[in-house]
Amino acid sequence: MNSHRMRSFSSSLATAFAMGMGFLTVGYAQTVPNKFILDQDFAGPGGSDLQPILFFLDNPKVELLGLTGVTGDEWMPKGVAQALRFLEIAEHPQIPVYEGALMPLINTPARMTAWEAQYGKLSWKGAWNKSETDGTNPEFDPMKVPDLQEGMPAAKAQTQSAVDFMIEQVHKFPGQVTIVAGGPLTNIALAVRTDPQFAPLVKTLLVTGAPKSAFDPVSGKVVSADAFNSIFDPEAAHIVMTAGFPSIVATGLVTDAVSVDEALIGEMKANSPALTDYLVKNAWKDLPMWDEITTAIAIDPTLATKTTEVLADVDIGEGRQRGQFIVFDEKSAPAKVAKITVVLDIDRQRFKKMFLEAVAR
Repeated sequence: MNSHRMRSFSSSLATAFAMGMGFLTVGYAQTVPNKFILDQDFAGPGGSDLQPILFFLDNPKVELLGLTGVTGDEWMPKGVAQALRFLEIAEHPQIPVYEGALMPLINTPARMTAWEAQYGKLSWKGAWNKSETDGTNPEFDPMKVPDLQEGMPAAKAQTQSAVDFMIEQVHKFPGQVTIVAGGPLTNIALAVRTDPQFAPLVKTLLVTGAPKSAFDPVSGKVVSADAFNSIFDPEAAHIVMTAGFPSIVATGLVTDAVSVDEALIGEMKANSPALTDYLVKNAWKDLPMWDEITTAIAIDPTLATKTTEVLADVDIGEGRQRGQFIVFDEKSAPAKVAKITVVLDIDRQRFKKMFLEAVAR
């Protein structure tokens, strides 16, 4: 394929992706803002699990219906508390936060440890990373929120569950709600199992996983293929991939495209309110902006400069590939798999600009 046809092909893919999500430039002129739910494992303080909230604050183009917490990088109760405190520091305590799943559907710390003994250590286990807080210590209570270094929130989570809230909202706004899933997909899977109409009523679901090989044919090196969110709860990811969502966008191949460096932190320091001080003090330096990138693409799909569509599922077998995304061609695909849009590249400079504008708002 010559270079002109390649550019045309990539442009067509990006346009189709944007049209499928309904956010072409003309969409921004609409008087009704696009509706979002951010489903997240809110580890903190600061960092990639909390900073995606910034894109929704004081943004007339979007409406954040609520935040829903799930256990992943952090235990759900502590994560929800950190999200509530973040909203207070950002002076948006009115945004509702909902408590979701405390545990994966089937996975446990003991099961993960047994898997590691046979197939090798995982580089990250989130809330289960330390033995003193992985749930196997009888002295540890995951429901008890420890004192937060950024201060305890005055606000409380909503009494309605995250799953019931999501189901309620997609029925209230059928075909209008985009869900950004930055953590394990436990809440999403529970919503699917609770309400058979849930998946078809969602506009678009964004997930941070994607198909990825553990071997780099260019360098000849074995690279980490860990997909934490789907490894943490493979069964939930499988349920989601086979539920019939109209549109699933996978960002996992580009979420390490931009990292937090001194230059970015320096630009964040240009503002001096309490929120900026908090963000700078708690910046996850030298780590990728995983969930910020996913959220930015959800709000403005034209950030994706190259995409492709594949048929995909998540492996729930007991082997080495458990929790990894797998893809099929049309001939080999099982009857129930998802057609997902995989983001292959993004406009890095425009993403940075979008993030810094969100910080400064």
